[in-house]
Amino acid sequence: MAKVRDELAGIVVSATNAIHPTRDLVFVFVPEKFRRQGVGTALVNAVKTRRGVPLSVKAHPGTVAHSFYKSLGAVRYQLCPPERIDASHAEVRRWASENRSEAVCAGDRFTLPQLTEAWTDMYAVVHATWSPTGPRETLLAEFGPMINEELDQSRTILVLRDGRITAACFVFGTDQDPEVEAICESIDPTSASAREDVAACMAKVLTDAGSTPVMFDGHTTDPHFYPILQDIPVVA
Repeated sequence: MAKVRDELAGIVVSATNAIHPTRDLVFVFVPEKFRRQGVGTALVNAVKTRRGVPLSVKAHPGTVAHSFYKSLGAVRYQLCPPERIDASHAEVRRWASENRSEAVCAGDRFTLPQLTEAWTDMYAVVHATWSPTGPRETLLAEFGPMINEELDQSRTILVLRDGRITAACFVFGTDQDPEVEAICESIDPTSASAREDVAACMAKVLTDAGSTPVMFDGHTTDPHFYPILQDIPVVA
């Protein structure tokens, strides 16, 4: 922490990232009255060599935090642009109809431990090329409580082929929320049907949403989800 005349002027927290061990997390807070005085920079400099790995932080473009980290030389290594889609739009409904598949099934067909396994597999696939994940047992321990507490099993959609889950669209929250939060990708990205399966999951979630908007979250490097998202007619 930093003090100016015995007054707290800022604090930095750096932590090992168990899920992504090749980068440490960093969080900086400086009260407005002490900003632009080098306090934040000094705090980051004090922790950036703690383990000798790059520091990682999430920041929205246009925010004070984003400008601050850029001023320190931070570079963007991933972009996570959520897309809010009007599921009731005629063109969206047409797209969903064209991409439906009989291979999809609802998440409540599976146990929560099975869904935790599937989520962990998908998470590792999505991050493999740019932020490798930690040991599988660590991920399962981290993700288990989230799946138990936040996943909507009945609205989660999966594709099952030859007894294996090959793609999934995990839906979080409750049906009382103002929008559907969905995260989708292939679990077997080398499969010949991977793109078809991901599109089918997304189509089913959009169809089931009715008039409720769907917030698809993901990354620009997601191998199937992001290109498919761009194909939905109302997505700019």
